[in-house]
Amino acid sequence: MAQLLNTEFEGRMGPVLRLSLWTAILTVFTLGFYRFWMKTRLRRHFWAAVRPDGTPLEYVGKGIEKFTGFLIALVVLALLIGVLALLLVYASYVLFNEDFEAYLVAAVIALPLVYFASYRAKRYVYARTRWRGIRFALEPAAGRYALVAMGHLLLALVSLGLMWPRMTFKLEKFRTDRTFFGDQRLHQGGKWTELLRPFLPVLISVWGSAVAGGIIAWRFAESANAESIVIALLPLFIFIGMLGAAFFYTRYRVVALRYLANHKTAGGIGLISNLSFPSILGINIGGYILTNLATAAATFAVGALASLLLVAFYPGLSDLGIFASGAVSDGTSIGEEGMPSAEITVFFALFLYMVTFLFFSVFRQCFVVFPTWRHYASTLSLTGGEHLAQIRQRDRDEAGQAEGIAEAFDLGAAI
Repeated sequence: MAQLLNTEFEGRMGPVLRLSLWTAILTVFTLGFYRFWMKTRLRRHFWAAVRPDGTPLEYVGKGIEKFTGFLIALVVLALLIGVLALLLVYASYVLFNEDFEAYLVAAVIALPLVYFASYRAKRYVYARTRWRGIRFALEPAAGRYALVAMGHLLLALVSLGLMWPRMTFKLEKFRTDRTFFGDQRLHQGGKWTELLRPFLPVLISVWGSAVAGGIIAWRFAESANAESIVIALLPLFIFIGMLGAAFFYTRYRVVALRYLANHKTAGGIGLISNLSFPSILGINIGGYILTNLATAAATFAVGALASLLLVAFYPGLSDLGIFASGAVSDGTSIGEEGMPSAEITVFFALFLYMVTFLFFSVFRQCFVVFPTWRHYASTLSLTGGEHLAQIRQRDRDEAGQAEGIAEAFDLGAAI
């Protein structure tokens, strides 16, 4: 009989909140440079909380690896995209006398880089993750992955979304079949057609709203009140369609993750996932509500403290009280007697933007990412635990440049 190993989650929200706030403060005061070390520390905390069979995962990545990889990626991307953009704009003006086509082509060319970067980022994370002292690894195939992804994306677009589940399955299989735990290669089983049924409600929502909008536009095309009716009803149907698509796509992602996890194997070892869509939906709805409320309150508090500082130096702002920093960031009374200069205005605008962004990231870690990880871990089990003793260590994968390109594109989850 196969040995079943349950996964425990030992993390607590309090330490996550303190760590997130402290590293976010350091990121603000270092003008964003500390974010690489912030993500490293958060990953170590989250990885250590996940404990299959009571043994925690380990993350051994370093902030300096991410930072140097980011710098290298910036140089490469600046040269590649900068030169390419200049050539495209020039060619566009010569051929079309405008630059719209150039930007469109540049966007299409940049899309494979996104897939390329996401694969390299996963490779680095896998190379720095261990369990029971055994390293994970992902084979170097980022270029091929980008080409395969673009082919599947084109097929999904041509089929009006019908082949999207096939893309989901094939890309996951591409990555899984190149993943190792020690000397044991993983394998993705199953069939992509099993994902088609849970994806149909997404297509119905998108197609239905498009068809309904077209019928409404055609039905009232010759009506005296056509313009007002169409303007009133079209946005409503578009909103309903988008809302339905978002709801059903979230369900599809959970069902797909559960199905793909249940069909992953590594020799005699398998996974059992009991992910719950209602739980994930509740976590996201409640989590984002709390995240936005906490972000607004924290940003207001920081803005109020900044306002006290501004009023002390610029008495002309005293009538604005705790709203002085917001008024300054909006450019109120720039350069007037006793008022902040344009430089101070720009500084406060950037400061408040950065504070808001980082607070949102911090509270999202606590109210969305943390409970999602907890649910994923607590609903995951391993079968065939008796085969773990047969797995041997593998050589360290350097995974050069870390997640540089992914960081430049700002890809990936919160951690």
